[in-house]
Amino acid sequence: MSGAGNQQERLSIEAIPSELGSFLAGFALGEASFMLVCRARQTSHRGWRISAAFNVSQHDRAPLDLFRETLGCGTMRRAGNGGWYWEVNSLSDIQDRIVPFFERFPLVGSKAEDFRRVASAVKLLARGPLTQSGYTTVLALREGMNRGGKRRHSMERILRDYTPNSAAEQLQR
Repeated sequence: MSGAGNQQERLSIEAIPSELGSFLAGFALGEASFMLVCRARQTSHRGWRISAAFNVSQHDRAPLDLFRETLGCGTMRRAGNGGWYWEVNSLSDIQDRIVPFFERFPLVGSKAEDFRRVASAVKLLARGPLTQSGYTTVLALREGMNRGGKRRHSMERILRDYTPNSAAEQLQR
């Protein structure tokens, strides 16, 4: 990370009191999810948009407000079950706030592995449009996350449906 903006973000993460950061990391261990989300998009180069996301859910809004206030990003929304979600969908917020936070206050177990996978994907996504290799790498990172939980769209389906615009244009000629 370089530049004054990133340095300022890093400094504010470093200013979080250890007790507070440890509490939030422990809370995230039980209640948070790191995600690599794939959405079909006809306007996207590959027909699919891949984005990173982080959320914490809870019936009691107070701990979620503490996350939002401490990290200075994300939005709150009502969950269908009457609870709350604090979610971060902005790639720059995930790169500049969420990743540095969990680097300073590490997780353990499978959640730590999910974090490592998201952090690796965020580095690739932040570079701009993904190469075909980068696209496949991010999808492979996604496949190993969240204990292989349910996926609306499998990597196999996404890659099967994927046709770069340049290849489609050549076929039309």
